[in-house]
Amino acid sequence: MPPSLMASQDNVNLKRILDDLKINYWLTDFDFILLDVNDTFLEFAGASRTNLIGRDVRTLISVEEIQMVEHYVGLLKAGRKSVQFELYVYGPRDREKIPVLFHLSLNTDGSGRPKSVNILLVDISEQKRMRDDLEKEKRMLQSILFGIRDCVSIFDQNGRYMFGSAESSALHCGRTAPLLPLGAKGPVELELSVEGQARQFLGEIRPIYDRQGRLFAHAETLTDITDNVRLAEKERELFHFKRQKRRSELQTEMIGSGRAMEGVFETIVRCAEVDSSVLITGETGVGKEVAARAIHGQSHRKDKPFVAVNCGALPEALLESELFGHVRGAFTGAISDRAGLFREAHEGTLFLDEIGELDMSMQVKLLRVLQERKVRPVGSDRFYPVDVRIISATNRNLSARAQQGQFRLDLYYRVAVIPLAIPPLRERSQDILRLAGHFIDKHQKRDRRHLKTLDMATRQRLEQYPWPGNIRELENAIEHALAMCRENEISPACLPLSVLYPETPASAPADRVDLAATMDLQTKRREREHRAITEALLKHEGNLGAVAEELGISRVTLWRKRKKWSERF
Repeated sequence: MPPSLMASQDNVNLKRILDDLKINYWLTDFDFILLDVNDTFLEFAGASRTNLIGRDVRTLISVEEIQMVEHYVGLLKAGRKSVQFELYVYGPRDREKIPVLFHLSLNTDGSGRPKSVNILLVDISEQKRMRDDLEKEKRMLQSILFGIRDCVSIFDQNGRYMFGSAESSALHCGRTAPLLPLGAKGPVELELSVEGQARQFLGEIRPIYDRQGRLFAHAETLTDITDNVRLAEKERELFHFKRQKRRSELQTEMIGSGRAMEGVFETIVRCAEVDSSVLITGETGVGKEVAARAIHGQSHRKDKPFVAVNCGALPEALLESELFGHVRGAFTGAISDRAGLFREAHEGTLFLDEIGELDMSMQVKLLRVLQERKVRPVGSDRFYPVDVRIISATNRNLSARAQQGQFRLDLYYRVAVIPLAIPPLRERSQDILRLAGHFIDKHQKRDRRHLKTLDMATRQRLEQYPWPGNIRELENAIEHALAMCRENEISPACLPLSVLYPETPASAPADRVDLAATMDLQTKRREREHRAITEALLKHEGNLGAVAEELGISRVTLWRKRKKWSERF
C-alpha cells in the first residue's frame, strides 16, 4: 500500500478518541476497500487487522443495502460533506445482521480533492430494540383505543371534534359534531352510509372527566355490527330451517294432523332442543313411548342409548336393582354385578313408563338420584355419576295424585318440567284412516304380492269406532283384519268383533282407568260375541258358510261357538 495512503497522525488521534467512545471506525477508499479500522471494530468483529485491511467492505454489509451505501458515497462525491443513515452489518456470530448508524465523511488532500472516506459505525441494537418496543407499545395503545371499536372519536366538552381513529373521518363525513346526542344513555343502534352502502352500527357516547371531576371531553364509539346482524339473521333462518326439518322428520315417525297434534309436534321439537325432563301424559295406547323416542331421536343425545323401563311391571325390590344396579351377593340371586339402567343410559335418555305406579319409597330413591345425578347400586357403598335425560309417561292424573299425597310433589316437579299431553284417537278422527293405512303398509312388508286396502264400509266402521285402546288397539285391529281377509279389499267382516259391535254408551264405564275393577271383561266380550253370531245367523238365514265368512272365522270355530251357546239358540 502506498505510504501516502497510510494513516496520518490525525487519523491515529481520531481512532484513539473513537476507541475511548467505543465507536467503530472504518477508513476506505472510493472503491470500498478498507484502509484502516480501529481497535473497537477489531474487538466487535473478532478479527485481526491483517485479515481486514484491503478487504472490500461490501462483504461486511448486508447485500440488500450495498446499493444504498453506493448512493450515499455518490452524494459525498457530488459535494456533500457528510451523510448519515441506518443499515445492517454482519456480526461476528453466524453472520448475524446488526443494526448500526452509518456516518460517512470525506477526507481531502491539500488541494481539496477527495482521497478517502471516514465511516463511523454506532451499534444501535439496544436503541432499535427500545424503539421497536416503544412502537409496539404505541401500536398496542392505538389498538386499545381504536381497535376495541371500529370507530372512536374524541370531542371537547362543547361537542367539537378533536381527533379520532382512521374510520372516524369516513363515518362522520366532515361533520365536526358527534353522530349521537351528548348525554345519550346506553348503546344506540343507527344506520350509516359507508361507501354508498347502508350499514348497521351500535353507538355510544360517554363523558370523560379529569381528576377534579370536571367534564373536559366526550368519547363516541361506533361499532359496525352489520355482519353480526346478518349472521344473526342467517342463524335464525338456519335455526328455523332445522326446526322445520325436524318437524318433517318427526311427522314420518308420528302420524297426526289438526291443531292438537300440531301442538304435540311443536312441543316435541322444542323438547329436543333442551335437556329438561319431560312428562308425557295420555290414555293407554296413544303412543307415549313413540313420542319419547321421537324426543330422543331429535335431541343431541340421539347417538347415545335410549333405555325404557315399565315402572308398573316390576316389584319395588326388583325395580330398584333394575334402575340403579346391584353388586354380586347383594341379595339372593345376585350372582354378578349389574350396572343398572341409569348407567346403561349414561349420556342418553331414560324413559320411565307408568311412573305413576311407583310406591312412595321408590319415589324417594328416584328423587335422590335425580337431584344428585349419581346412583349407588344395591349392596354397594360406591356412587357413580350419571348424565341422563329423563322422560316419563303416565296414563294417570299425576298432578291430582300429587295434590292428594299419592305421589311426591317434589318428584312431580322434577319429572314434569315440560308436560306433553297426547290426545286420544277419538279426538283426532281425521288421523284414523292415515294410521290404518300406515299399519297396513307396516304389516304387509313381508308379503308385497297380495296388497290389501280398506273398502268404503270398513273405512266408515273405523271412523265411527271410539277406539278406547287408541292407536295400539287400531294397530291390533288392522293386523287382525289382514290375517282374516282373503280378498284384496278388507271388508268389515274382517275386523275384530269388538270393533264391529262396540259397547253402547250406557254400558260403557265412566272411568276407563278403573275398568278392570268395575266389570267382568270376559263376560262382556262373550255377550258381544253371542250378539254378533246371532245377528249374522239371522242375516244369512242360518247359512253357516256365509256367517263364518262375515265373521272372519272358520266353520269349525263357528260350530264350537254355537255349541257353547246352544241353550240360547
